[in-house]
Amino acid sequence: MFKNYIKVISRIIGRHRGYSFINITGLAIGIASCILILLFVQSELNYDRFHEKSNQIYRVPLRFNVGTNHFDCALAPSPLAHAMVSDFPEVIASARLYKQFRTGNVYVRYEDKQFMEEQFVWADPSIFDVFTLPLLEGDPGYALKKQNSVIITPAVALKYFENADPMGKMITLEDGALYQITGIAEPLPQNSHFHFDFLATFSTLKKSHDPDWYDTAVYTYIRVQENVSPGQIEAKFPEFSRNHYEPIVNKAMGISYEKFIDSGNFIGFFLQPLQDIHLHSKVENEFEATGSMQKVTIFAAIALIILIVACINFINLSTARSSKRAQEVSIRKVVGSTRQQLIRQFLLESIMFSILAVLLALILVELFLPIFNNLVGKEFTVSSFMNWSFLLVICLGAVIVGVAAGLYPAFILASFQPVEVIKGILRSGVKGRQFRRALVIFQFAATIALFISTLVIYSQLRYLRDKNLGFDKEHVLVIQGARKLGAGRSAFKESLKQNPNITEITYTDSLPQMLLEVKVFKNPGADSNINHTLVTLSADHDFIDTYKINLIEGRQFSKKYSTDSSAVMLNSAAVKALGLESPIGKRLLLTEFRSKPFTVIGVMEDIHLESLHYNMRPMATILIEERPVMYLSVRIAPGKVEDTLHFIEKTWSEFVPSQPLDYAFFDDRFALLYANEIQAGKTFTAFAILAIIIASLGLFGLASYVTTQRTKEIGIRKVLGASVPGIILLLNR
Repeated sequence: MFKNYIKVISRIIGRHRGYSFINITGLAIGIASCILILLFVQSELNYDRFHEKSNQIYRVPLRFNVGTNHFDCALAPSPLAHAMVSDFPEVIASARLYKQFRTGNVYVRYEDKQFMEEQFVWADPSIFDVFTLPLLEGDPGYALKKQNSVIITPAVALKYFENADPMGKMITLEDGALYQITGIAEPLPQNSHFHFDFLATFSTLKKSHDPDWYDTAVYTYIRVQENVSPGQIEAKFPEFSRNHYEPIVNKAMGISYEKFIDSGNFIGFFLQPLQDIHLHSKVENEFEATGSMQKVTIFAAIALIILIVACINFINLSTARSSKRAQEVSIRKVVGSTRQQLIRQFLLESIMFSILAVLLALILVELFLPIFNNLVGKEFTVSSFMNWSFLLVICLGAVIVGVAAGLYPAFILASFQPVEVIKGILRSGVKGRQFRRALVIFQFAATIALFISTLVIYSQLRYLRDKNLGFDKEHVLVIQGARKLGAGRSAFKESLKQNPNITEITYTDSLPQMLLEVKVFKNPGADSNINHTLVTLSADHDFIDTYKINLIEGRQFSKKYSTDSSAVMLNSAAVKALGLESPIGKRLLLTEFRSKPFTVIGVMEDIHLESLHYNMRPMATILIEERPVMYLSVRIAPGKVEDTLHFIEKTWSEFVPSQPLDYAFFDDRFALLYANEIQAGKTFTAFAILAIIIASLGLFGLASYVTTQRTKEIGIRKVLGASVPGIILLLNR
């Protein structure tokens, strides 16, 4: 019997090639789109779930709320990890991850090979007690026990050692420190919220022994006992925070801890479930860019809409053909076929069409997978979905889609009465047309909604691109790791000034959009218990000119005034937060373990220090003087970038011959803040266009089929004198 159905379907496809092509292709495109989107959705929902104890692992970020500023920071103090184990019996193990964000990439050398590495990470040996990090070579219990040990990935092993065995070999870092390779780690899956190429022993660095609870520098993770809820631990955090921060508040801010809390301030910790970090984290200073649950929901909705639109095409075309199959149904009923047999036959036909569409969809997925990967920034392969569980789900899905899409046409076709067909009466015709029209209206309402949403997303992305940030981000080259210049930084700056294409240069310890520092200031003229957190940027005399920031009143730093070492420039938001009227000349106290006075010399326009997703931050700028610098910003004349870049690289090699120049253009760094939004916008647009194409394909097939049914009518109209343009206008209307 099954072979008979195959023959019938083959005959249907052969007789109605156009209809079959549109029906199968439309459904295949819909299913392929759905598969691709669901690959992305599944990847996003499964972040960090590959760890064996993922439901018992939490990150411990810092929450800091002083004055008008509120910060949730992924980074935490170095001593927190040990304290979590010693003070909380619910915590089985803790571990820290550390990456040199502020000081730039790490230079690694082996013999005559040297590379600049972005993913050089330090960790505690207990990292293996918290996470599941399989080693291809080496012992997890030993690999990070000794100082100056490092684990690498197979890709790094190939890059540095080619086919030689890397185990036991020594690599050298830029500061001359030697690290011995003690393990080769299996690369972390792409759906991990952190990655590494090198994993070195954290205890090697002085930072790991820092007892300071005020400095946030490391990512702290804990693994708790089974059946322990985060609320049980967080209930103990207020007392825990008081024990460690009361001395700091008393000394740094000059008030009691009670007054600090009573003033609406807060400093302490909270728990983030590991499985929630990628989609639900709203903290700053993430290890890597995170995703969004809203984005996942939107993409899942798009997949559903596309599949529904494709199914509507199938239903419309099947019901439109009902009159052509009326005689077949009548003959089958005359020779004894029952209604149930006919429904079963038509449902099987629908399912077979669906299976053919699925097979074509799998081919389309494989063909378009590289384009999709580029669109969403993932690395899916055919093996990502070609497994037994997926094939089982996709076959089940094909049956469900086939039944859902073929149920209505099957009942319509099986309901025809032989006598009425012979007489030329098809009572379901009007209702069928009304049903098809309703489906078409819904179909195009959905696609138009997608189209409008695409326009909204485009306008939002254009707003992000064109928004006035309060400074000029174009044509600024940022040299990261400027600290490597050491005592030669002034001479390097003067050397660059010799190039007429370089218009301005400034040294800073941080930059807008890059790891910002927060300091606590106090207005002596206000309530002595009130403190204010200001994002504080240390810069030299040329910061304002280099970034073309508008001064509202007062002046910028100047070498003419030796007193500028204790001067501060504020933005408008900071003036408002501090409650300053006529701020120029007013005194502020920097409450950083000493009440150092600063005089306000200028007020600058508000600048967006972070993504536009955050509110405008109150900001202070102080003179960097002899403090360590992290960045050198160089403004280059438009149209002179390439030649000037060669000049900067040559000059750098004269001052730092052992290491290549590590640089990026500021506008490129800025664009990374919205990479997820831009990526999502492009993906959304691509699939919205696909939905429109599928809907249009169905409408084209429907219009073509209905037109063929009106062949006699068109012939009569032409005999009666109707013109070709008139008939085309009639059909289009």
